[in-house]
Amino acid sequence: MKFWNQYKKFRYHILCCVILAVILVAGACGRQEKTQQSEAHQGSGTETADTAQQAGSAQQESYGSVLASYGVVLPVSRPSIYVDAAGYVSGREKKVIFAGDRHGQTFDVVRSRDGEVVYTGRIPRGEVDQLSGQVLSVGDFSDFDEPGTYYIHTDIAGQSYPFGIAEDTYENLFLSMLKNISNAEMQESPEGVCDVSFGMHAAMYALQCNGSLFEAAYQHLDKSEQDKQLVTQLLYMGKWLSSRQKENGSLYDDYEATAAFCGIMAMSRDMFGRYEANVGREYQNAADVAWAWLEQHPCETDSERSAQFYAAAQLFKADGGETYKAIAERFLREKKEDYSGERFVFYGVLAYISAEKGTDRDLCTYIMRDMVDRVEAICEEVKQDSVFGTGTRTAGENMSNMLHLSFVNYLTPSKEYTVIIENTIQYMGGLNEHGICYMGADGTQMPGFEWKGIILLGMSDMISNINELENKAFSGMEISEGY
Repeated sequence: MKFWNQYKKFRYHILCCVILAVILVAGACGRQEKTQQSEAHQGSGTETADTAQQAGSAQQESYGSVLASYGVVLPVSRPSIYVDAAGYVSGREKKVIFAGDRHGQTFDVVRSRDGEVVYTGRIPRGEVDQLSGQVLSVGDFSDFDEPGTYYIHTDIAGQSYPFGIAEDTYENLFLSMLKNISNAEMQESPEGVCDVSFGMHAAMYALQCNGSLFEAAYQHLDKSEQDKQLVTQLLYMGKWLSSRQKENGSLYDDYEATAAFCGIMAMSRDMFGRYEANVGREYQNAADVAWAWLEQHPCETDSERSAQFYAAAQLFKADGGETYKAIAERFLREKKEDYSGERFVFYGVLAYISAEKGTDRDLCTYIMRDMVDRVEAICEEVKQDSVFGTGTRTAGENMSNMLHLSFVNYLTPSKEYTVIIENTIQYMGGLNEHGICYMGADGTQMPGFEWKGIILLGMSDMISNINELENKAFSGMEISEGY
């Protein structure tokens, strides 16, 4: 009996702690919401969407860990109004997505500086999005073009994260990503090596395809920022990778990581070695030693064969060796189709078909036809997507699609491809079914370096095409301060 009474006291104590924790959470959340609304109406407008999301997530995680210790789990919180928190462009389409069926019939665009309603739009009846399963409504405020910082508000759903409108939004975001390209976290793992290697590949391809755009962008960097140029950062990352190479030539004794490293060293030597002999010799030696390690180890699984192909294709492009050529072409002929489904395969294909000499013309034609078919399939999926215009609902698939679209769009420019790339960038900017901003206005939120490289490729391709269509030039744009 004595034990039972002690147990009841203990249970009562636990219950009180849980109730107290819930009250604290509710009070803190209420104060936070009031503070955010007050700041919005008082014109702060300086908090970026990604910062707000980070703070909210961190706070909920902190409270959640306290409650979880008592067996209480908080529901996942997400906004019900989705905007492109990275910013909209004057003169181009601007849409806002409302989740659920309780948001009213109209929405207001509110200026953050003074809380003034500057535009009112209609919210159409929502429909079930077949890809996400959510009830979504698409509001349009494309007619409003006044530069500034705003948020969307409805009396029922509340308000969105803040966003900007400017003529040079894409140029500012592009320049910000260039300044912060080194902020990507590089993981000490085989996966981290692959991420950095593929990110370098995408970024170097962006430089090769749209070099004039990068050159014009760097005119807006001051002297203190010159070390943030993409070339400087790529050289730094190459050095970081080289420092992880073991004496036996491998990286972490991992086949795929070593193949990725071998390939990107060959590509870096081909791109930068001609300007700096010492760098070229360093990259060449690193690639040779890595390839020697690969040759000494069995290549049996599909993933290992794909990794070997990537390394061989890069080495073939760099020096035209017959051994590398034979391995690459045997793999491509045995593959027969779907040259876009795997990272090692697609990046290897980019290396092979861009080799200056020695490639099999018929094989290249066949591969290009397969890649164009893949892009056309993406376009067909997008036609069925009237909400976000991306044709998929995962960030990873969006990045993969944009990589393929950007490559084909560079070879055969298409307004349709450019629009899908733009939709994808907006999706990554927060206009997605989770309201997550993967890239803030300062260009620092993109997870991993590969995604940053793909974004640089897609954005440089998109800006080049938009500017050409609208007879604008990056160098003539007025870059806003604060980026």
